[in-house]
Amino acid sequence: MALRAFIAASLLVVAGFCRAQAFSVGDPSTADGSATIYRINLAARTANAIGTAGNGANNQPIVAIGALTFSPTDGNLYALALTGATTPTLVTLSQTTGKATTVSQVSAVASTAAQYLSLSFDCNGQLWMASAANDNFWKLAPATGATQLVGNLGVKITALAYRNGVLYGVGGSGNANLYSIDTDTGKATPIGAYGTSVSVPVDAGFDSSGTLWALLRNYDGSNLPSQLNRLGRIDLTSGAMTITGAIAEPVPGSLLPSTLQGLAIAPPACTAVVATATAVGAPAVSPTGIGVLVLSLLAAAAPAFRRQRGRSAAIVHRQMATRNAN
Repeated sequence: MALRAFIAASLLVVAGFCRAQAFSVGDPSTADGSATIYRINLAARTANAIGTAGNGANNQPIVAIGALTFSPTDGNLYALALTGATTPTLVTLSQTTGKATTVSQVSAVASTAAQYLSLSFDCNGQLWMASAANDNFWKLAPATGATQLVGNLGVKITALAYRNGVLYGVGGSGNANLYSIDTDTGKATPIGAYGTSVSVPVDAGFDSSGTLWALLRNYDGSNLPSQLNRLGRIDLTSGAMTITGAIAEPVPGSLLPSTLQGLAIAPPACTAVVATATAVGAPAVSPTGIGVLVLSLLAAAAPAFRRQRGRSAAIVHRQMATRNAN
């Protein structure tokens, strides 16, 4: 039983490494005029549409969505949307169809500022929000949309991401630095520079293994293919960013590249071990990486298998001895 349980758990681990996917949002669809929701394969750097957001509470198409984040309590994919209301709308997005469902209207923030906002849940289900327009930092109550201003970050943050008790602020639009954010005061403390210039907004999210992925948006929608959206990984210790490559244009035959906005991969996790950027990524989800992982798991299972085989042999030996004695 112990051996079977070990192997079953090992297979689940391998399956987890294979699920290298994320969600992002693109330009409005020609079908219904609302924002298109994409599933991104992080290893292959491809984006495939799963559907559109549909209409908001005012029955108008949701033309723009950003600030994607997963909730650790209900597993839903949350985002901020523009629906024609005077304030941004907090929505959940279907992970199979992309359809948006209204949760609440966000108070004290103008709808015109929605594209400059970022969100992240922490492990306790608290939702945090930052603005790249005025650098403000808030607590947000999802059920009511009520906001509580914590403080001013003092720097331009275009994405938030939470892991192991730390809220990270990801700079963009000219601010090429990674920060840790004090959720009591809103103070942003520099961790390190990306080591590469960043003129566009950067979205970010952790995968389940602890790698911080970055999405560098194609912000101006021009110059195909040089202005394609790009993926990168950010080192949590140094802040260095490694660009893994461009995301293939998701709209075949498009004259201008799509602009992807927002990146959500997995709910926030709080564990004792944080993987570095070099520990996971493309090698971890490549056939070679998976093969090495499987071999390692089988090698670890070998002692348990030998012990189980030894116990089985001993049982057979005792049964034969008993039969001969009778």
